[in-house]
Amino acid sequence: MMHVMYLKKHSVLFAILVGAFSLVLTNSAFNILLPNFLQIYDISTTIGGWIIILYLLAMTITMPLASLIVDRLGRKKTYILGTSIYCLFSIIGGLFFQYVHVVMLVRFMHGVAAGLMIPLSLVLLFDFYGKEVRGKVTGVWGMLLTIAPAIGPTLGGIIIQFGELDYLFWINVPFALFSLLLCCTQIKPYQPANRKIIHLKGIIRMILSITALSLSIQFFSNPTIPRWISGILLILGVVALVQFIQNENKKSEPLIRYKLLRNPIYAISTIISVVQASVMFGVIFVLPLMFQEVFLLSPSLTGAMFIPAAIFTSLFVWVGGNLLDSGKPLNFIAYGIGFIVISISLFAFVPKEVSLIVIVLLMSVRGIGYGLSNMTVATIGLNSLPEEDLHEGSVLSNTIQRLTSSFTVMLLAVYYDVRWQMMAQSGESVEYAKWMALKEECIALGCLMLLTLPLVLYIKRKKVDVDVGDKKGAAI
Repeated sequence: MMHVMYLKKHSVLFAILVGAFSLVLTNSAFNILLPNFLQIYDISTTIGGWIIILYLLAMTITMPLASLIVDRLGRKKTYILGTSIYCLFSIIGGLFFQYVHVVMLVRFMHGVAAGLMIPLSLVLLFDFYGKEVRGKVTGVWGMLLTIAPAIGPTLGGIIIQFGELDYLFWINVPFALFSLLLCCTQIKPYQPANRKIIHLKGIIRMILSITALSLSIQFFSNPTIPRWISGILLILGVVALVQFIQNENKKSEPLIRYKLLRNPIYAISTIISVVQASVMFGVIFVLPLMFQEVFLLSPSLTGAMFIPAAIFTSLFVWVGGNLLDSGKPLNFIAYGIGFIVISISLFAFVPKEVSLIVIVLLMSVRGIGYGLSNMTVATIGLNSLPEEDLHEGSVLSNTIQRLTSSFTVMLLAVYYDVRWQMMAQSGESVEYAKWMALKEECIALGCLMLLTLPLVLYIKRKKVDVDVGDKKGAAI
């Protein structure tokens, strides 16, 4: 009986997390299967790469459109729409997985679903749970969405080795259907705001700018595509983005409410989250190269080195959420950022013969740091917004994080190639040159993360001011 009451109490939590968890799980499984796609469909690496790119592209385009869809449908119907797309195209993928073009379409539509579901998932939970427990809720949300990418590659490998590719689509269907059932019955209905006016030219400019910017980043890292194409797309994307912002400034209800950044707490938390996301994706680029090129670890062992970080991130997201709800001083966020800085920077100073235990320890410390600081900062930022602006704040923050992270990885890739080749031409061995370039990038990422510490202190001071003000108001 107690279990039934517990499930009923947290039915909204289960409804949101089941769908989001399986979506992230499947995507992380797909990300390691590129070599298998080349064999299964007899395609080139360039074409196979689109199976990965289309998901990211669709998600990045859909995220800023989510606020317009929510304005017309409401939060509940928008999330149900995303889950329905995810379910329907998983079925299509399971039935027609033999055709690579169908798989590409399915991956694109899964990206559309992700663009609707991921930003809204946390917002819907905030609607149901009050501010006094949002830290714990964010902890559960962060735990599951951190564990999913850790076990996804293993799931993908098992399915390819012992089954068929269609299993990777069919496994989504029961999760999606269960999530749909709970969402339809447990989430409260929302009245659409209908505040935004649909301007087709603005939507086209926004889609064009994000598509061009995203493709320029993807193409820049692809050696088979001429760099001038990436350059043209980058310029086109920037011009379209500037025109979009100029036109949106003239509207009372813009497509993307980037004026939310005038809220100092939200703006600072978004900057910190953007830097954290950029550093996280930068680490995902740099460390595998260091593990394989310098420490000579196998690909499978390299992947295993990221498991401790995922485990400790998921555990300490819960710890950070509880500390936030308890009203403790926000020093733990600064400690978390300090752990990230130390763990990343130390990779620049470990010897080539470093023990695996040391690598696991450093990865674990990085996980603790992200767990304490990442989702707590995001929660503080969203809590500073009015309830009706939560979904727009989540959409804006996630969109900026995704674009900035992509640019960070592109810059790291360019710097790495240019730097090691420059040192090799000056007489250094190729192995040593690559090691030095990766060391420099570790230090750069650590310093970038260190720059957020003053911002955390600002949030700590402002939050104390708000809390004091609230208490005075309550006393009156």
